[in-house]
Amino acid sequence: MTMTTMMTWVGPALDVAAVLLLGAVLWRLGRDPGAGWDEREARLQTIFDDLRALVAQSEGLARELDGKLAGREERLRTLLTEAQAVTETAPPPARRTKVETRDEAPAAVRLDPVATAARIEALADEGAPADEIARLLGVAAAEVRLVIGLKAARVARRRAATPEMRAHA
Repeated sequence: MTMTTMMTWVGPALDVAAVLLLGAVLWRLGRDPGAGWDEREARLQTIFDDLRALVAQSEGLARELDGKLAGREERLRTLLTEAQAVTETAPPPARRTKVETRDEAPAAVRLDPVATAARIEALADEGAPADEIARLLGVAAAEVRLVIGLKAARVARRRAATPEMRAHA
């Protein structure tokens, strides 16, 4: 086969290949190539309509929220004005001349240390947290934690002193 013969067949072979590719494209698109596009357009239009509705709804909600906030602001300003009027007319509160110490606390709060420790242990056994016990008894939270820790150490020493624990050691 010579070059001239090959060149004679190259043109028609390319034409056949182009026709085959065009046929494949038309077969892939189906009978109605616009049907798929129409369906996609309809879905996009629905999405755009939903977005428009959401934007309108959010604008309405924003206006409603602005109205509520304006009402609250006006109410707070009124309360502030009333509070300022009350504080201007009220006499100043009496100032304490000295700080109250634990020894000067009321007798109902002041207990002896043994009774206070027993009350702390009882509340701790009930499961009350240390901060709550401190608030209830009017003692420092660190003191409550110290009493609870000492009780735990005392229980551990007693447990270690039992004969069966010594047997395991």
